Amino acid sequence: MAVGYINIMRSSSVSALALLAFSSTGYAQTNAGAVAPQQTAENNVSDIVVTAQFRAQNLQDTPIAITAMNAEMMEARSQTGLTDIAQSAPNVTIRQSVSAYGNTAALSIRGVGQFDNNFAYEPGVGLYVDDVYYPTVYGAQLDLLDLDRAEILRGPQGTLAGKNSIGGAVKLYSRRPRGTGEGFIEATVGNFDRLDFRGSVDIPIVDDKVALRLAGVYKGRKGHVDRMDFGCLNPSSGVPRLPESGSSCRLGRLGGQDFQGLRGSLSIRPNDRLEVLLIADWTRDNSEAAGTRISAVNNGALGPVAAGITMDKFLQGGRYVSYGSFADPSRNLTVSDRNGYKGWGVSGQIEYELSDTLKLTSITAYRKYSANYGLDLDGTPYGLATQAFGLGFRSFSQEVRLTGTALDDMVNYTVGGFYFDAKGRYDSIIDFLSPANNFYIGADTIPSDSKSGFAHVELHPAENFTLSGGLRYTDESKDFTFGRVSLLTLPFTLGDLNGQTFKYSASRWDYRLSADYRWSRNVMTYATFSTGFKGGGINPRPFFVEQVVPFYPETLKAFEVGTKLDFLDRRVRLNLSAFLNKYDDIQLILNQRFRGTAPASVPINAGKAEMKGFEAELTLTPVDGLLIDASVSHLDFDYKTLSSEAVASGIGIGMVAPFTSDWKLSGGIQYEIDAGSTGSFIPRFDYAYQSKFWSNAANRPTNETPGYGIANARLTWRHPDKKLDVSLAVTNLFDKYYDTVNYDNLYSIAGVAQGTLGRPREWAVTAKYNF
Repeated sequence: MAVGYINIMRSSSVSALALLAFSSTGYAQTNAGAVAPQQTAENNVSDIVVTAQFRAQNLQDTPIAITAMNAEMMEARSQTGLTDIAQSAPNVTIRQSVSAYGNTAALSIRGVGQFDNNFAYEPGVGLYVDDVYYPTVYGAQLDLLDLDRAEILRGPQGTLAGKNSIGGAVKLYSRRPRGTGEGFIEATVGNFDRLDFRGSVDIPIVDDKVALRLAGVYKGRKGHVDRMDFGCLNPSSGVPRLPESGSSCRLGRLGGQDFQGLRGSLSIRPNDRLEVLLIADWTRDNSEAAGTRISAVNNGALGPVAAGITMDKFLQGGRYVSYGSFADPSRNLTVSDRNGYKGWGVSGQIEYELSDTLKLTSITAYRKYSANYGLDLDGTPYGLATQAFGLGFRSFSQEVRLTGTALDDMVNYTVGGFYFDAKGRYDSIIDFLSPANNFYIGADTIPSDSKSGFAHVELHPAENFTLSGGLRYTDESKDFTFGRVSLLTLPFTLGDLNGQTFKYSASRWDYRLSADYRWSRNVMTYATFSTGFKGGGINPRPFFVEQVVPFYPETLKAFEVGTKLDFLDRRVRLNLSAFLNKYDDIQLILNQRFRGTAPASVPINAGKAEMKGFEAELTLTPVDGLLIDASVSHLDFDYKTLSSEAVASGIGIGMVAPFTSDWKLSGGIQYEIDAGSTGSFIPRFDYAYQSKFWSNAANRPTNETPGYGIANARLTWRHPDKKLDVSLAVTNLFDKYYDTVNYDNLYSIAGVAQGTLGRPREWAVTAKYNF
């Protein structure tokens, strides 16, 4: 077996940086893992406890830009999945990625992230569920099943959250078993034949020492895009009719959902100092492929195989229609129109208080999934670009940390280590008729491992003044073994890659320095400097041997200042942050041509950029029962230097990184109306807007997604004993027709750009019974 080597040993030098800032330590602390919205006469805005710095702290006492929300707020906003919670988080993008990557989440914070599902690439935003690292963006559109709270941490979090958190981290925490006997059952019906069920129960087993919590979810609804047979609808067009369409001319639907999930957690607390938490989860997702449409055509790009074909007739402006066949008739190839996923995981967490000032935490986890999906990339009956993918991934992780206090609580510290081992398999059938005649099978294997040690220290040299610092050393490696076998008798230069292994390795120091001061009970300010990195590797998708090139780690230096304010008798909360990020060796994927070859999908280190911006989050309770929340953010992305290859591919200094919006706005208002013995009524209205963004590094009109705003409304009736809620929710209230993302990777080779259509106006009725 031939072996190529990519040895990358770039370590950062640690320089001292003193930043003067202001803040304090927390007033309200609870046990780690607990969220307690605390409502008092003095505290009209609910407090949320977070664990971003390894210990429980009030959100307002944590010197990090965090969006935190509890389960009640997510329910009020009709948020049931990971992609929903980003709507109200400033400078955060969590959405379904472009259709080419199946059930993949595009996660980005402050312009740093990842949207490609190949295991050769690392996420730029760390995703954690109950402190277990989820290492891939495929399958990351998680359901918020039995969730206690969500924390979105903006800015590099490598010293706190860990692996690949250069842009930030998203942390989800489930409700823990406590043996209360409580639980809920919930059912939802709506248009598009929507039918959802959720439920959970907390079961006492041995007094207050052993408890079991079980939760389950099912979500099903039809797709909002009709997949139609163009030749059947237009018999005089010259486009052949497909036999499977029948008399209705319907081939299927796109955008539908078929999701199931189960979760069980067992808590064992033999004494007040020890808790063992065992968690198991299972997920099956057989949802339809994303609902796409052809958004632009380029007939001049079609190669000789597609001579005489024009694409204009397939444009579907203003309609929820696709003419993709998910087949190439010339090669008798048919692929699935579903995004299949089956996954499971187990974890064990031990929390042991060794003394009154020292706590040991161990988190052990194993996760595994398999997935398959098909693509009709040209979106026409011609099958110019038909592909199928099969993914398999398993990972093992172990984290151990000691958290303690010293010198009469003058010092808080955490030291620990993290080990991660994974193996991925990425199988594919690649069929391009235009412009190059490619038809081959890929079977790639990608093992990887990572080891790190970390420390975080908080010093309180004076009352209300805190200095904190963090340090993490990471050593990681990844192998990529190509499998390439042609299905044609034509010359196949990629066959030389078959069986070749390329190796990547890197080590890195990252650090964090912060100072905060609390001026009064209601005012805290802080300043922070932090670093982060995202690993490199080898191009996993070469269509030509010239495209087999390495890419190297990207790095980030981040400066941030902020303040957290409560005023007007704590009926108003305002959190502000401003940042400047220096982004080096930025990883970009060239999607059109590379060194004279096309098609292309080649990662390079494109140059340097600076991002600066601000974020504001506001919560008001001006009168009892009335709640108003709002957020706004701005991000100015500015390339400082670009490599010659980046410029040759069409990337310009005035462009921005993929999935980066200048502006995001959100707002919501709700009021609880007391109706006496009838119960209460809670109307709520939400609106979220984000400005335009581009899906490719080479920003063009054909991959621009225009800015859009979506309004949602919800009316809830609550029984006087608060055990029964019935809600009517309407999403996309004004029935806006919009694309969630536009994608033009095939515009210059197969003549089309595609848009993923947002869902139209939908209604749903939900009944929830608490016991």
